[in-house]
Amino acid sequence: MKEIIESAIKNVEKAYENPESADLTDTIKQLQEAKEQYGDKGTMIENVITALIQAQHSIAHMDTAKDFAPSSAFGQAHNALEQAMESFVNVDNDPV
Repeated sequence: MKEIIESAIKNVEKAYENPESADLTDTIKQLQEAKEQYGDKGTMIENVITALIQAQHSIAHMDTAKDFAPSSAFGQAHNALEQAMESFVNVDNDPV
């Protein structure tokens, strides 16, 4: 899962830097498939997928928008992916 999230982060960054040639559809599909494998983190992955879908929809508005909505959508997607990565990297199963 860590590799899928790392790839998704790179894809979001590429899409933000070069929106005219960006497509996050494959990234979204990968995460949807992974969600079924990692049921314990399903809600978090669903939130990441939602953020990516919003970023995907905002690509068309990157050049024409006069507000921060498209950039904000990418920021939210990036933050969601970083939080997901943290949950897989910093696993603490130690009861306190």
